[in-house]
Amino acid sequence: MKDQFVIACIDRPEDAATVLHWARHFAERLNHKGLMVLHVARQKGDDRWLEALGVPFASLVGDWRTALDGLPTAFNGILAVTAFNPSAPRSSLAHPRTLLREFRGCKIAYLCIPSQNSEFIILNSKFEIQNSALSLTHQREGKEKLVWASYLARFLGSRITIAHPAYRDAGLRQKCSNNLRFVDKIFRPLELDYSTVQLERTTKVDLELLDLNPSLLIASTTDSREQDLLDHFLPRPELRLLHQKSCPPVLFLNPRDDLYILCD
Repeated sequence: MKDQFVIACIDRPEDAATVLHWARHFAERLNHKGLMVLHVARQKGDDRWLEALGVPFASLVGDWRTALDGLPTAFNGILAVTAFNPSAPRSSLAHPRTLLREFRGCKIAYLCIPSQNSEFIILNSKFEIQNSALSLTHQREGKEKLVWASYLARFLGSRITIAHPAYRDAGLRQKCSNNLRFVDKIFRPLELDYSTVQLERTTKVDLELLDLNPSLLIASTTDSREQDLLDHFLPRPELRLLHQKSCPPVLFLNPRDDLYILCD
């Protein structure tokens, strides 16, 4: 009996194949975790397409946000997988703005897979996440990103690139240096390789990571506790990221005090 699950969050039948393929791959590689499908509808409807997936599923009536808040406790989830598509209807979970709004309270990591051409992705993807990239800034949430980076290196054989800004402020530079030292504490005992690069910009650094052509990005969403008035009127960096044509799969972590992470 599995005690931890990778949960495929599927809103539309057209996204099912892509999401389920990636969720199944991660479940197998993350030390053989369980796999299940979660679907949430505004009203009770046809669930036969869920049965046809051949995977245990939960079909709920209500709203996605409430269901996603319960992933670690109600479903023993350690990773959620979902699709994103800027061309999806605004009412769909796959629409980037809707996705980020509904997952805002999610306490576990959630992997967002581009589904603009789901048939091509499934037929051509060998699920080889050759290189993963993340930005490491002064924020303490960087440690959670490093833990997940170590999972990708250990279980999926991914090369890790850690990009850090060139801070001019001494205090921010010291906090970033502390996070960089934390890398060694995680990676060296496990004999995991990684490389570092320095970025010129100090804000919206995740967008600059696209220049590295990563197979997967690890990113933190905006911390509302650190936003000023102007930030509320500008598109959040994670929203801009999901709207980029070159955006690869993104593993998001929400800044929280009670994040649930894999412990293997």
